[in-house]
Amino acid sequence: MSSSDDLFSARLPTLSNAELFNYIYHYSDYKVEAVQAALAEVHTRGLYVSEAILSDIARYCTRHEQQRTRLCNLEPRHLRWLAFAMMILGLGSAVLLYVTASPPVPHPLGYDPFNSKKYLRELEVYGGKINILAVEFRQWCASLGRGKPLAYTIALLTVLLASLVWRIGSLAAAHRDTSAEQRKTPSGPWL
Repeated sequence: MSSSDDLFSARLPTLSNAELFNYIYHYSDYKVEAVQAALAEVHTRGLYVSEAILSDIARYCTRHEQQRTRLCNLEPRHLRWLAFAMMILGLGSAVLLYVTASPPVPHPLGYDPFNSKKYLRELEVYGGKINILAVEFRQWCASLGRGKPLAYTIALLTVLLASLVWRIGSLAAAHRDTSAEQRKTPSGPWL
């Protein structure tokens, strides 16, 4: 609880009935916690609030809580459009990079020392098989950041990221459909 919440709680009993009802009838203008505290004060004073207003406030608070706890506040269709846009932009960038990529630069020594058995043997002597694997991995990672392999890397990352965003949108839509269907379906002992 913040200090402003403490000040509000201390000031709440001093508010007039009209000020309390202002919180209740204009609930969307205030924080949910303030409206709930005003409702509690109204009930403490024994004042009447209609069931229609109480149910409206309960729906508003539930909706507000759902929006607050959602992973992101985008609608599922917006997430799908975002995934589609990411796919178009990412793959377009990858194609552009692939087309404009220059050929690989020749090795500065004129040959790749990794192709010589003597160099491989020296690597193994100084660091073992893991040293050879580490050098191969480092060279492979460095090659992904240049030329045509960079285009492949961007395309792969684009597809993975766009698929993830699309999946999140699909799961959010399915969750929304399921919760809406559960609200429509009556439940109780008579079923």
